[in-house]
Amino acid sequence: MLVFIIVGLLLFIMGYGLWLTVGPGKEELRDPIAEHARMHELGIAHGHSSKK
Repeated sequence: MLVFIIVGLLLFIMGYGLWLTVGPGKEELRDPIAEHARMHELGIAHGHSSKK
């Protein structure tokens, strides 16, 4: 019985992950790596400032 519960939870978690990745749920997710790369392009990542 415990095996069925574990397998069921595993399948549910995998299905939810797929839904977040390719389903309508992906619209609410943000890409922190892309945001960080954009901050580097703007020169504001990591609190970089010119030191005079």
